[in-house]
Amino acid sequence: MVEITPEVRKQLDEAKKQCPFCKIIAGDIPAEKVYSDDKIHGVLDINPWVKGHVLLMPKEHYPIMPYIPAEDFKHLFGKLPKFVKALKKAMLSTGANVVIANGAVAGQQSPHFLIHVLPRESGDKLDLYGFGKKKEIDDSQLKQAVHMLAQNLPIMMNNHFQKNPAEWRKQDFRNTKHLYEDEKVICTLPLNPQCVGHLEVIPKDVKDFEDMNEMDSAHIFYAASICATAVFEGLGAQGSNIILKTGHSGDNDGKVSIHILPRKQDDGLELTGKPMSSKPDNKKVAAKIADETYIVNLKEEKKMETIEIRREAEIMSEKIEKKKPSSNGIASTGDPRKDEIAAAIEAASR
Repeated sequence: MVEITPEVRKQLDEAKKQCPFCKIIAGDIPAEKVYSDDKIHGVLDINPWVKGHVLLMPKEHYPIMPYIPAEDFKHLFGKLPKFVKALKKAMLSTGANVVIANGAVAGQQSPHFLIHVLPRESGDKLDLYGFGKKKEIDDSQLKQAVHMLAQNLPIMMNNHFQKNPAEWRKQDFRNTKHLYEDEKVICTLPLNPQCVGHLEVIPKDVKDFEDMNEMDSAHIFYAASICATAVFEGLGAQGSNIILKTGHSGDNDGKVSIHILPRKQDDGLELTGKPMSSKPDNKKVAAKIADETYIVNLKEEKKMETIEIRREAEIMSEKIEKKKPSSNGIASTGDPRKDEIAAAIEAASR
């Protein structure tokens, strides 16, 4: 994360004076508000990709994700699951995407950091995030990237935990078959990488993103942000997209994961939606969403004792279970999808 020095703060304050989204937050420019608290503001996009397309933003002016301080980051991304739940309920949607563009090459058009929150359903004509087709990728470049990331990601995550200690972080995952792993997430290659450096962060034991607690949601986005920094710095990218998939739609398969894609000029990736040809009545849509977002600030029920008991049972099970070796010599996880990804990382690392 970028350190906000007095000099940087002065630059941000100057940029804030000209920022249209800071003026929206201040009420100087009209917009259809759907949510607001002491750190977050949410409005409908005036050129929606789908009906109910929300722009969620920090109230303070930050240009890109790495500038957001820890407390604001935890609040912003911790509230996302409940916000997605409220949005899906208001729009009667079966899925959702959270889309972040860092840098102009990734589709960022605003000087203010924005999160695109998209209610999704089959037939909505967005279909940009399936990532089902294999792309032609240079094997040598892929191997170099995997080697670099396997070395750097654990170091970068350890640095993060030194600054932001987590009581739940107790296990040693140095022998993981993934690029990075801890008690809550794995970072790995997707089945069909769309470019060199395309990564996927998968939360453990999560069926629906909207059921995640604030701490775990902030953590998976921290992991995604650190992955984006790793590919930006290590691969010389000019920007990045971070895309969360949850629920069901034409390009969401029901699994929860975050894709991180490094971006370069003319890379051929199409990850930004187009405005709907027939715009919905945003005033009516905003009223529906605002009626449901009261749940965002409801206090979470504490179930730490249950969580700890379940985690102890999982650890005991892992110690007892003897994993069966697969035909390629890599220990099976019992999940065919994870086994295939692990095999791909193993092959790329040779």
